[in-house]
Amino acid sequence: MISLVTWDDPAAQTLRDAQQRELRELYGDDDIGHEMTAEDIVAMVLVHDDDRPVACGAIRDVGDGVGELKRMYVVPEARGRGLSRRVLTELEHLALDRGFHRLILETGVLQIQAIGLYLSAGYRSIPNFGEYADETSSRCFAKELHAEPRRPGPRNGGVLTLRRVPWDHPDAVALRYAMWLDIEVRYPEIVAVTPGGFAVDDPQQGVGTISSVVADLDGVPVGCASLRAAKDGYPAGSGELKKLWVDDEARGAGAARALLTAIEDDARAAGLTSVVLQTGIRQPEAVTLYLSAGYRPIAPFGPYVNDFLSLLFGKVV
Repeated sequence: MISLVTWDDPAAQTLRDAQQRELRELYGDDDIGHEMTAEDIVAMVLVHDDDRPVACGAIRDVGDGVGELKRMYVVPEARGRGLSRRVLTELEHLALDRGFHRLILETGVLQIQAIGLYLSAGYRSIPNFGEYADETSSRCFAKELHAEPRRPGPRNGGVLTLRRVPWDHPDAVALRYAMWLDIEVRYPEIVAVTPGGFAVDDPQQGVGTISSVVADLDGVPVGCASLRAAKDGYPAGSGELKKLWVDDEARGAGAARALLTAIEDDARAAGLTSVVLQTGIRQPEAVTLYLSAGYRPIAPFGPYVNDFLSLLFGKVV
């Protein structure tokens, strides 16, 4: 049974206390904002299993029609039964009823199941906000409650072919340079601190490459992807997907998914057991692709630890 309760409901307080103990054990410190009060809380829901409280969640009003999801929690023994999704769905309905048009939230990089839940429910990365702005162990997400209908890609025809090429093949380099220009727009702070720009960075990125694939649409190069050997600190048995990019004009033709499949095939052929990848928080279309292809959030590894612009995914192949 799911019900609305007050913030100071004893059962809700018990669950919030349990959540904070779990977060302290996971991160070694108190959660930011652990002393949160009922101020601005507009809804608190509680799920009972018979007479026992097992899950909770709340909405805080942050102004301008935006609500913040807070204190989403399910007791360990009740996990795997869909209760967190039930709470999330109920909170979204309550938010709409109360006139909110957007929900935002923060969760930690080690809370992989939570990140997976939010991504699968349509939440997408946003820059860390408020008290989390400089917290590298935090990831923030948002969902528009009146999302526009999805539009089809700009191109849905033509003959798509793939070819394996060396990392420094001119077609592959040209495609990665187009990707670099896109990164300049989305992540200027990264490009600004990359010594030597593309000319220096690209050859370095290619060190350890196992395979590179170019996608052609009607004979024109439109996309690329590479598989790179794992470095120190990477998950055991993994290879890293790098530089997956498809030209805007070719999206909708299936090039990205075909490139992903090719990289996974190459990973298996190389004796690897998983493919891992990093994408940025400002690339919701990439997140959608990876989720639909079976990739799931994983904990930060290697150079991406403490990088709050990154989301990490993995897939067993």
